[in-house]
Amino acid sequence: MDYQGIIFDLDGTLADTLADLTDAMNAGLADLGCPQRTAEECRQMIGNGLRKFAERALGPGREELTDKLVAAQIAHYMRCCCEKTQVYDGMAETVTELADRGVRLAVLTNKDQKPAEIITRHYFGNRFDPIVGAANGRKRKPNPATTFEILKQWNLTAEQVLFVGDSEPDMQTATAAGVRAVGCEWGFRSREILTGAGADTVIEQPKQILKLINRE
Repeated sequence: MDYQGIIFDLDGTLADTLADLTDAMNAGLADLGCPQRTAEECRQMIGNGLRKFAERALGPGREELTDKLVAAQIAHYMRCCCEKTQVYDGMAETVTELADRGVRLAVLTNKDQKPAEIITRHYFGNRFDPIVGAANGRKRKPNPATTFEILKQWNLTAEQVLFVGDSEPDMQTATAAGVRAVGCEWGFRSREILTGAGADTVIEQPKQILKLINRE
């Protein structure tokens, strides 16, 4: 086996979390008396962490409400983060087979640490180690620092690892770390955006990952 580890993004890659994220953001916006956002609007706002999501959801001229919206969204999301979220078709089977083959699996997301752990373990058990989310003092994607930490933990080189994600920060992180960047066409961004952000490969279905690990 050429590739011995795979780092996965979470939102838009392992699971479709859009509905729960939209519901939590809109609940927070309602708390503050701000206009609601559609799921499609939220799709384009996700990927750079919760604070940036909140800033984009508020829109220009409401920057002073960002901290309050972040707090409100977190409170709502912790109650609903597994209500409507669904694992993408074929992903559970793919993750199981990868684990059975002995491939190391990690989650690296700009989602906050606690919900990242809750969602990953709810849908995939303990197959992912480590699960790395946003936390105080931790650099977020596209900074490659956390990717290097995962490689060190696994004792693997960048050439032995794939980075699978659905957004620009994922592709940029992989490129900065020297890891092969695999874009997911089923996620929150288009093939064109993923390619423009540096994807080495763009796949249409999770099961294609099984072929990539042996460079078939």
